[in-house]
Amino acid sequence: MKQIFIVFKKDLLETLRDRRTLIVMVVMPLLLFPMIFGITAKMQGDSSKTEQTRALRVGFVGDSTDFGLRAMCNVMNMEVWEVPDTATLRTWIRESRLDLGVALENGFAQKIQQMQTAEVVKYGALSYEIANDRLDAILAIYQTRLTQTRLDSFNLDQAAITPIKTRFANTELAKETIGKMIGGFLPYIFIIFCYMGCMFPAIDLFTGEKERGSIETLLSAPIERWKILVGKMLVIVMAGITTAILALTGMFLSLQLVTDLPKEILDIALSILTPQFILALIGMLLPMVVFFAGLMIPATVYAKSFKEASSILQPMNFLVITPAVIGMMPGIELNIATAFVPVLNIVLSTKLLIAGTMDWGLYAIVIGSLLALAVGSVTFSFRRFGNESNVLRT
Repeated sequence: MKQIFIVFKKDLLETLRDRRTLIVMVVMPLLLFPMIFGITAKMQGDSSKTEQTRALRVGFVGDSTDFGLRAMCNVMNMEVWEVPDTATLRTWIRESRLDLGVALENGFAQKIQQMQTAEVVKYGALSYEIANDRLDAILAIYQTRLTQTRLDSFNLDQAAITPIKTRFANTELAKETIGKMIGGFLPYIFIIFCYMGCMFPAIDLFTGEKERGSIETLLSAPIERWKILVGKMLVIVMAGITTAILALTGMFLSLQLVTDLPKEILDIALSILTPQFILALIGMLLPMVVFFAGLMIPATVYAKSFKEASSILQPMNFLVITPAVIGMMPGIELNIATAFVPVLNIVLSTKLLIAGTMDWGLYAIVIGSLLALAVGSVTFSFRRFGNESNVLRT
């Protein structure tokens, strides 16, 4: 055990001297979440204010007798443009000459006067959400006014023609809603940081030592090879899990420091970061980090240079990103099958942990599957590191 600690201490000091590793392991996790939350909240706030107040250009096609619709748009900070036909209206919107368009069907005024239903077609892009909402609000008011005019003509009240009204009752707790919205994003960030936190120390402690010519000296020391491997692997695992913990710390700090976040979201987010959630998350990330280390060590042992090791490990990011992205898709739930899929099971489990609806039986299966992967990857590393032709490959 003493020999393992000596190797661990030596490699840890070498890792902490590497500026690139410190940036990835410490600086980025602590700064990323405050930057993301702060910049996103600021941009969304500024963009929303701009979209709510700027004058929208709305093109109109159809009957000039519209019973006040164009006038309502003018009053509500919209510029009304007359457009000859719907084809031109589509073109002008695509060319950004107009923001939105309204087409009144032929005979619009006549149908309204005859108590018939007339069609109004709204043209626009789904990506312009706030602009669409502003026009929808005007059309809703316009609809209400025309309806009330018809009711007045028959001396009727709105309640006389509205037999029922509907109301939505949300059965989800606020934490469950937040869990489904951001539960896939957070573990995605943590997993990526775990991978990056492992990658640079792994390259430096194996390929780096090969480049520096110190690997031969270390292997000739009176210490069993497996102890050398365990000492180095502990440094890699520590780097990966430390990066994840610092990312979690950065997220907590961002919630405290960013003032543009709504108070409701802030309160829910802080209630999620309980000791139980943090321990459960780390419980999944720890075997995952060991799994990453077990995959990286054979690659870095085989590589002859930092560049070669990076070219091998960086494309492996896709093996991490793909299941994480799948886990963010709607309809993908944690079950017996998905509990055995690495990375995906962490994303799905985190959703349930945030929502407070975790099935602890499935959680145990997730932990068991991750531990099995960790043991398999460590065994693979031992075999590759024990092959001297790989370690001393030049």
